[in-house]
Parts: sequence; C-alpha cells; structure tokens
Amino acid sequence: MKRLISMSVTGALALMLLLPNPSSAAEIKKGIKIGVNLASLRGESMDELNAYLGERMKSKLAFCFGGFVTYHINEMFAVQPEVLITMKGAKYKEEIGGEILKVLINLTYLEIPILAKIKVPSLGTFKPVLFAGPAVAIKLSGKVKAEYEGTTVEEDIEDTKGIDFGFVIGAGIDWGKGVFGVGKLAVDLRYTLGISTISEFPDDDVKNGAFSLMVGFTF
Repeated sequence: MKRLISMSVTGALALMLLLPNPSSAAEIKKGIKIGVNLASLRGESMDELNAYLGERMKSKLAFCFGGFVTYHINEMFAVQPEVLITMKGAKYKEEIGGEILKVLINLTYLEIPILAKIKVPSLGTFKPVLFAGPAVAIKLSGKVKAEYEGTTVEEDIEDTKGIDFGFVIGAGIDWGKGVFGVGKLAVDLRYTLGISTISEFPDDDVKNGAFSLMVGFTF
C-alpha cells in the first residue's frame, strides 16, 4: 500500500514533466488548499438501505486538504494535478428507547484529481474559473463508529475496495492580487462524483459523492 501511494503521488506531480515547455506567457504555480466536504453514499444499494431505515442515512461534514501544481498553458487554459487527503462517508441517527443511536461511516482517501481549468475573461481583480477532470482515490482507512447510551464502539470496515474512481466538476474564483506580497488566494466549489462501486460485494452498488468548498493559497 505504501508503495502504491508513493507511486501515485509521484505520478501526479511528474505529469508536469510530460507537458510542453512553457511559452513566455505560460507559468507554473504551486499551492496548498483546505476545505470541507459534504459527503454522502449513493447508488441503488444505498437507496434500498435508506428506504428500509426510514430515510435516516444522511450526508456528513468532513475535511479535505492537500496541495496542487497549476500549469498555465495560456491566459485562458490551465492543467492542475492535485494531491488531497479527503474524508468521505455518511451518518445515521435514530432514537431507540429514548436514547439516540449515532452511526458514522468514515472513509479517508488519498485522492488525485487531474483538472482542466478554463479561466473566464474578466477585467476585475477576481477571476472566475471552471474546471473538470478525472480523479483516482486510494483508501487510507475505513471505519464505522457507533454511539449509544454513553458507549462508543469503533470497528474497521473490511469490505470496501482500496481504489475508487471519480469525476470532478466545479467552479471557483481566483483573487488576482497577491496576499501580503507572497501569493494569491482562490476559492472553489466542486462535486466529486464516484463512478465505481466501493463495495467488494459484486451485487452491491455503493458509490461515493462529495460537495467540497475549498480555499487555496498559490505561491
């Protein structure tokens, strides 16, 4: 697993070496970002489970953070590989015998999106951007945590796949002015759509989904 993670991260960053040499108008920038996910589990199997549970399976808030490299090919187009730690899953809550049962499904991934970015022409300081691209995610951990009557139980989830594939689409705003003379800020809102089931059982259809609001700092 460590070797797979190392190869994936190295491969994402080495993508820049495969791109043509930058022209005088092009530039390469790097940065970091942090944000929050509104994560959920979807698919036919989850729809059936949620109907059985009385629609109590809900989205959960989680964190995401990581780094990126942006290759500005010209004034309107850029390619941006990212390496993110992103937390997904879902939550379940029900009242039983006057006590509240809480169940959290916590899935943590090393996610590597490769985004194509289109910069919308603007005369102001704030530059709108649109982006989309594929993403591959390597599962770092999977746990289910239950709380009931003051007792907490946590166990590993063993029946989820180690690799997840998805597609990212979103929009954002780049702040054209530098911050403290060092770098620039960017904000983006994206949705990562899981396109493969994460269950190891062949008859199950369970996919990840997450809305993410992220703030980035380019330097």
